[in-house]
Amino acid sequence: MNANTGRIRRITDWLLNLPYLVVISSVLFLLIIGLAGMLIYQDAYVMRDRINSDFNQQQLILARQAASQIDTFLNDIVLEIEELKRFLVAAPEGARKEAIRAVLQRTASKGVMEVGLMDGQGRIAESCGVKGAPPVSAERVAAQRRPDDRDHMTLGPLRVEQIDSTRSMVTAVFCDRVSLRGKDHRTLYANINVSALVKTVTKDIRSGKSGYAWVIDEEGMFLCHPREEFISKNAFTVRKERRAREEHQPYIDFKQINQIMKERMLHGEEGTGSYVSGWHRGRRGEIGKLIAFTAVESEVLPEGHMWSVAVVAPTGEVAEAVGTMYTRHYAAGGAIVLGLVIFGLLLAIYQYRISQTLKQQVKRTEASLQEAERIYRRVVEQATDLIYIFDLDMRVVLLNPQTVGVFSDLVITRKDGGVLPDEIDLSDERSWLGHKLTELMRPKDAGFMKKQIDRVLAYQASISYEHTITVKGRKVRLSTKLVPIRDERQEVRYLLGISRDVTEQEEMGQRIYNTEKLASIGTLAAGVAHEINNPLAVILGFTDLLLERSDSNSSEYEDLKVIETNANNAKKIVENLLTFARVTEGLEDRLDVAASVETVLKIAQNTLMTKKIELVTDLPDDLPRVRGDSREYQQVIFNLINNAVAAIEDTGGTLTLSARAEDGWVNLGVTDTGTGIPERIKAQIFDPFFTTKKVGEGTGLGLSLCYGIVKKYGGKMSFTSVSAEDNPGQPTGTTFTVSMPVDEDVNVAEGVA
Repeated sequence: MNANTGRIRRITDWLLNLPYLVVISSVLFLLIIGLAGMLIYQDAYVMRDRINSDFNQQQLILARQAASQIDTFLNDIVLEIEELKRFLVAAPEGARKEAIRAVLQRTASKGVMEVGLMDGQGRIAESCGVKGAPPVSAERVAAQRRPDDRDHMTLGPLRVEQIDSTRSMVTAVFCDRVSLRGKDHRTLYANINVSALVKTVTKDIRSGKSGYAWVIDEEGMFLCHPREEFISKNAFTVRKERRAREEHQPYIDFKQINQIMKERMLHGEEGTGSYVSGWHRGRRGEIGKLIAFTAVESEVLPEGHMWSVAVVAPTGEVAEAVGTMYTRHYAAGGAIVLGLVIFGLLLAIYQYRISQTLKQQVKRTEASLQEAERIYRRVVEQATDLIYIFDLDMRVVLLNPQTVGVFSDLVITRKDGGVLPDEIDLSDERSWLGHKLTELMRPKDAGFMKKQIDRVLAYQASISYEHTITVKGRKVRLSTKLVPIRDERQEVRYLLGISRDVTEQEEMGQRIYNTEKLASIGTLAAGVAHEINNPLAVILGFTDLLLERSDSNSSEYEDLKVIETNANNAKKIVENLLTFARVTEGLEDRLDVAASVETVLKIAQNTLMTKKIELVTDLPDDLPRVRGDSREYQQVIFNLINNAVAAIEDTGGTLTLSARAEDGWVNLGVTDTGTGIPERIKAQIFDPFFTTKKVGEGTGLGLSLCYGIVKKYGGKMSFTSVSAEDNPGQPTGTTFTVSMPVDEDVNVAEGVA
């Protein structure tokens, strides 16, 4: 045993005394240090790639948001056109222009430059356009008419239009056929500034500190780019053309970005990548960039057409974080050279710092995602439409407050046989989550919703429908679109419902129908009035003969007086109908303007006092008489006073009636201090059925009827107005002037100057 121990000790001493042992140990130590350094270096590259990947994923989220918003804008325009189409089918000609203008005002912010109608002969019949925007040609609209067999409206071909020598824009046209009552087939169109639409969505996108977004179509044409001279240019050539124009610009072949666009973006793919550019905002030279891209998935785009949204940012903004990690890695490697103990300590510190850096990066990523989620939630919560999501079992996943307010009236409570306990607060959307609609709603409403879900699953596509519900005792008409939400395997998992309250549009249509019915009654009254007057004249004539032959104290005489009284009443009714139809055949008379005004004021005096309206009159005693019927003239004055009262009744004010004789005319002015008439509707004031009052408060016939009465006696009617809408901060009001011709013969005979 002792011999063996001594032998081992001698071998160990011999090995330790070898000259090359130090060299071997040094080499092994350096190899270990080198391996450790290599591992640290590779780890830094991994971290850099991870940060780049995370950054690109954030850019991809921005690209998806932009693509979704572009699709939403396109669909909103289509919905507006379809709503306008349904309205125009039954609308009178006087209301079409205003309806087209209203649609343009609502969609101008989304790039719509012009909305109009083209008749069957290929001429633009009616149109409204944004100020300064070039009008669309009738030939372009005719070339892009929607075929009858197309099941939905799609955007027409893109066209480049030059704005000036350096700028251009990309436009397209929506077209749809519409059959107006009593007219041939017409074409409803909307001219879209595609560049402006896309720019509205992408202009505020910021990836990192200076990143931005751009959009191309399926042929590689820029629809939108921060550099306006790129818009409408080919993305594969415009970069090289710009590099060729600039001096001292290094050679860049742009192969990477061209390959990404050609092989991925133009095929509608979604993904990320990197490439080398020659500039970024104000900087020039070789600049590495990260890119994330996705396709705009929209049913509005024609088959075979697609747009792709890209979000880019320079890699230098990400490299700063990577450079910091490089420094820390090599500091740790230097610590290893000084000693394993120090190296271990520094490695622990380094790992701790890396962990904190990653946590901060994760926090920033999570914060970005949370901010995106908050934005989406604000959009959903503040939307005026009803937005709701449920699964295939009709279990509630999401409701916005507007939906809760409506669905709460459809709930069947425990007292009515429902399953929910009474203490659940259905005004809070969180109380709905996880419950089935079949548990909450009345069977009729739940059954209707189940049928619509079955339709979506059968068609595997979105559906639209309209239905009426009762909310707080009021009938509400909802226009709903039900959209399937698919998972990564393209299987339908949830359904998104968006419902819009179209009750007001329905009421507008009903109001137009009622006013047309009133107009028809007026026309009918005018046609039959003469036929009714003839037998009434016979009845009154024979009654008068019989009265002369009868004893005034006899019962027959009293019966004849009853017949005479009722016949005269019938005659007055016919005269009123004729007045409504504006073809009154009453005899032309001579009237006293001042006396007529005083008669009307006796009737309206109480109303003016009740509404706290100050009345001012300026009526000279020597006004000459004018031609006209006093009853109809009083009707004109009464209508003008009613309109003035309606304009100032909310805030109070002054009503002034003044009259002057000038150059053979007597001018009566009715002035109020109300809100005034805006410039945009002044041209329509005397149109039949035009009114600014709420539904049910006016027919739009008052001023038209007044105008007809005044013109019948050779008079004139005009107005001036200063509105709060056009002149904020200035005194407002309206003056209607009724001018009637002086009857010279009567005034000379009576001695009136």
